[in-house]
Parts: sequence; C-alpha cells; structure tokens
Amino acid sequence: MVKLVLVAALTATLGSSLGCAVDPPELGSTAGITFEEFKARTSIEPGTGNYVVDYDHILHGDDELLEFYYRFQQGALAIYSEGGVDVKWDAVQRKNLTYCVSDAFGADKPAVVAALQFATEQGWELFADVNYTYLPAQDANCNASNIAVLFDVSPITGAPYTARAFFPNSPRHERNVLIDTTAFDLPLGSPPLQNILGHELGHTLGFRHEHIRPEAGATQCFEDDAYRGVTTYDSASVMHYPQCNGTSTTMAFTTRDQEGVAMIYGPPTTNSAPMAQLVSPTNGATVGRSFTVEASVVDTDLARAELYVDGALKQTLTAAPFKFQVSGVSVGQHILEIRGTDSDGQTGTQTIQITVAAGVGSGEPPEPITGGCSTSGSGAGLGLGLGLLALVRRRKH
Repeated sequence: MVKLVLVAALTATLGSSLGCAVDPPELGSTAGITFEEFKARTSIEPGTGNYVVDYDHILHGDDELLEFYYRFQQGALAIYSEGGVDVKWDAVQRKNLTYCVSDAFGADKPAVVAALQFATEQGWELFADVNYTYLPAQDANCNASNIAVLFDVSPITGAPYTARAFFPNSPRHERNVLIDTTAFDLPLGSPPLQNILGHELGHTLGFRHEHIRPEAGATQCFEDDAYRGVTTYDSASVMHYPQCNGTSTTMAFTTRDQEGVAMIYGPPTTNSAPMAQLVSPTNGATVGRSFTVEASVVDTDLARAELYVDGALKQTLTAAPFKFQVSGVSVGQHILEIRGTDSDGQTGTQTIQITVAAGVGSGEPPEPITGGCSTSGSGAGLGLGLGLLALVRRRKH
C-alpha cells in the first residue's frame, strides 16, 4: 500500500499545521477512497468555488477534479509539459509580462509591490530573457476582468494557501496571483514574501514544483507527472517546498534555477549583475554579539560575495555556501549588506537592518514555528503557511 497525503484531509484535520505527526490515509492508487469521499475532503477556494489540490493546484469543476482523482502519480527545474510540448510563453509575450497590483491590499500593498520587484528584477529577469512590467495605472481596476494587463495580483482572505498563481496556458480570467492575508504575518523562520512570490512567478513561467521529481522521494507531496525535467534535480530550488524533502527553508533562488530558466527562455541579452539576497537574519531581526549571516548569491560568472557591516567589509567568499561568521559587533542597530560581484565588475546588493542585543546567545535564528497541533487556527505554522502555495493549471479535455 502506498501512503499518500491528501491536502484536503490534512487541512481539515490539522487546521493549523502540517508539522503535526498525523497518519495519512492508506491508499493503493485510488482504491482506498471513493471519488465522493475525495471530493468531500478537497478544500474550496473562497469566492471562486475552485478546488485546491496538491497543495498547489486549482481545478475548475468536477470534471477536472475527477481527472485529477484518477492520476495519483508521483513524478532542476521541471517545466509543465503536455503531450511532449512545454507550456511556456512565446518569444514575444515573454518580454511583455504585464501585471497590476490591486489597491485592495491596502496597507500591505507596498510590501507586495516591493516583493514582486525583487522576484522579477532581482530574480527571473536576471536569469533569462523575460521581462515583467508593472502597470500601476491599472491598480484601481486590478482584477481578473482587466485585459489591459496579462495578469492581476490580488488579495484573498481565508484561502487554504498562502499564495497561488497560474500557468502560461491559462485563460485571462484564471491568470491571477492571489495572496492570502496570512502572507503578511507568517511565523518566524518562514521564507520571506519576496521568495514566496519568486516561487509563484516561477509557475507563471511554466515551472512545476521541483519535488514532483522522483529524486525528491516526496511521497507525502504527491503530484501528477505532467512535467519535463530541465536541469538535474535541485532540492534547494525556489520551486521546492521545504516540507516536501527540500533542503532550503528560505526558498531562495539557486544556480540551477538560473540555469533552468535560461534553458527554456534563453539567457539575458546582456550579462546581468549577480542576484544577491540576505537570507538570515531577516530584516529587523535581533541577534546576539556573535551570529551567522547566510546569503544567496547567484550568477554565471560570479567573482566574489562580500559581507559589509555598517559599510565596512567583514568577509569575502568566492564560492557557495555563502555563510559569514560575525562577532564582536557592538550592541545596537547595524546595517548588513551582501554584495555580489561578477567578472565584469557588475554588482548586485541587498541591505537590511538588524539589532544586536546582549544576552541573545549565539544570535542564530530560532527553530521555525510549526504551530504544534493547535486547532485554534491562529498560527498557520511553517508547514501549512508554505505547503499551500497554489497555482492554476489549465487542463485540456
């Protein structure tokens, strides 16, 4: 018998965390559960009535759900592929990926705009010949009916996911990036919003989850086999869920992410500057007098990665992993900067502010909060908050 984790069953049973030790149902293919039972357990997206499956898929109506029910198969960067054909944008559209950001985000809108800017300008656009264009003039009418943009970025409340996206073959009314309100109050240790949206925009380019591949051994995160492997398996990919045997809890971009998207869409037309991101500690964090700084620096011709503290060079590394040991920093607020430099002298940087406090120990970040097995619903936990990133897959009938 194969043990499969049904998303709907987990969300209904756990409510607050996928980190709890719960026995999933024992299933042999679909023999252990009827379609009606499966349907009854499947989560529903508020407002649309769409089914949410696979942590990360939106299905429209019973026909698509029934097709999914019959396809319990477990399958680096992996691209969505149907009938041997990659699902991707053509040479013209990939340079004109326009979007708006709904004013309905209210006070959270600046955070969404900034996170999208990082995920595009400091992410996918640095790695491949694609271009996302933000059209703020469309924000007041930013919804699924707005045909002046390729897709809309809109808020949702009460969804069984943190965020969801779509694939390139989705019709306009399904081309949305929806972000649940829980994304703005994730537990300590969760990936930052910019990485979550980097993951979602990876779907908009046609990329599947990396843990769909058999190398992941992620039978707890089963998905169908509609994909083609592009690179070798990457357990740290931005497209790999941490709770699906991923080796990165931050979902930062990796070198294989860069290689894979360039193989699908071609490399940038000019040599791009490095992508540089401070992964840990996070902006606004409090650390001890001695702490570790972890960074993600990605580039095809990277020469060095440098850590600066208050403008002074602290340490230089020339190869990953980019982990810098910092000690002897005075108590108070400080500025950390990661700077990547390539062979042409181009630089990519990111700066954050931290607070150094006495008596905080080593300054290492605490273990991610998983929410235990509480059913209060007040703490989503790392497992649930990230496990239910969702996308829209348009299926052929």
